[in-house]
Amino acid sequence: MNAIYQHYLALKGEQPKKYARDLAALMGMSEAQLCEARIGQDAQALKTDFPALLAALEAVGETMSITRNAYAIHEQHGEYKNLRLGGHGGLVLNPRALDLRLFLSQWHSAFALHEQTTRGKRQSIQIFDRHGDAVLKIYLTETTDKASWQALIAEFTQANAAPISVQPVTAAELSNNIDAAAVVSEWRAMTDVHQFFGLLKRHNISRQQAFRVADADLAWQVSNDALAKVLNLALQDGNEIMTFVGNRGCTQIFTGTVQKLMPMENWINIFNPQFTLHLMENHISESWVTRKPSGDGFVTSLELFAADGTQIAQLYGQRSEGTPEQARWREQLMTLNTAGAAA
Repeated sequence: MNAIYQHYLALKGEQPKKYARDLAALMGMSEAQLCEARIGQDAQALKTDFPALLAALEAVGETMSITRNAYAIHEQHGEYKNLRLGGHGGLVLNPRALDLRLFLSQWHSAFALHEQTTRGKRQSIQIFDRHGDAVLKIYLTETTDKASWQALIAEFTQANAAPISVQPVTAAELSNNIDAAAVVSEWRAMTDVHQFFGLLKRHNISRQQAFRVADADLAWQVSNDALAKVLNLALQDGNEIMTFVGNRGCTQIFTGTVQKLMPMENWINIFNPQFTLHLMENHISESWVTRKPSGDGFVTSLELFAADGTQIAQLYGQRSEGTPEQARWREQLMTLNTAGAAA
């Protein structure tokens, strides 16, 4: 048993409620490096043929997938059906079930874990980016085909894997000279909400920079209690919403009604039978309502950011291509207080 693994076990025993990424940070390393140090104990390195790994996951049936960033954790039960890959990305397209957007160019290492946790013994496949941060974790559940899962692990286990290299995160160098008129003109000319990414790239600006120069009918800042208010309205009204949580390598999407909402200390939690959200409300630094044109009219979203610029989460009303935006969702967002306004 190596010294790093012993240190990890000691910390885990002292602080059993902390996530692995937090324990790794306390140890001065990335979570991927911690997994690597656990090889031969409760971890195995996996081959990094990610398209083949994703395709093989369909055979195991239901799993629980976790996509998170530093401030939000999105857990969804579902199957790896309807996988579509192309270029450096892809998706798992199962609305109201497992719905993922995958950015495979960011994926760098993978491990299989068989560990003892506060929830009992758990088996998982964990995928990390080149900075050592988790992009996607896939957990075996009671209904997973365990024989197929074990066969997959055996097929993708990589003996004598080369040591992983972890690169430091560098902040993007964004433009400070913004042509506000051009940003607004291009924004209004969009015919699909996905074109917004291209607008940001062309002007080399962040989402928040774009929001700050936009006209008041396109983006406006609201109070940071907006998330709690909107989720309570959705719970009360029973309308379906879409909740996006992502990181550099993956975005996971929930579509459905909010069935159980439970604030706890500084966390906002949704507990549905197949979906769970944990979000650190006290780390929401900016909340924005935005309106983006599409072929079906404007699409309205609530976007949440941390002080470091991380997009914590993004919420929409449920909408299918070819149909206008859900009226109830738009009405719910229009009830929100502008930033600085009295509640």
